Amino acid sequence: MADLNRQDVIRSMMHQVDGLSYRMASASLEAMVTAITQALVEQKSVVFQDFGKFAVRQRSARQGVHPQTRSLVEIPAVPVPYFTPSPKLKKLVRGQ
Repeated sequence: MADLNRQDVIRSMMHQVDGLSYRMASASLEAMVTAITQALVEQKSVVFQDFGKFAVRQRSARQGVHPQTRSLVEIPAVPVPYFTPSPKLKKLVRGQ
C-alpha cells in the first residue's frame, strides 16, 4: 500500500465533502497545517477528539560522540514535536 501525499489527502477531502473544489480543499488543508504548526511553535498542544494530540516535548541534553573524531560532544536540549494517537484511533488501526 502506497503512502498518501498532499494531493491524495486533498482528493479524499473533495470526495467526502460534496461540492468542495480542489482550490478550497487545498486552502483548507493548508490552513489546518499552518494552525497546527503555529500552535506548536508557540509551545501549545493541539487536540482532535477521537484522533490524537500534537504537542511539543523537550528532548533533554545529553552527551554524544562525534563520528569522525570520536570525541565527546554536548548535545543541547531541544524542543521536538510529537503526536499521541487517541485510544479510538489506536483501536481502528489495530482493526478492532
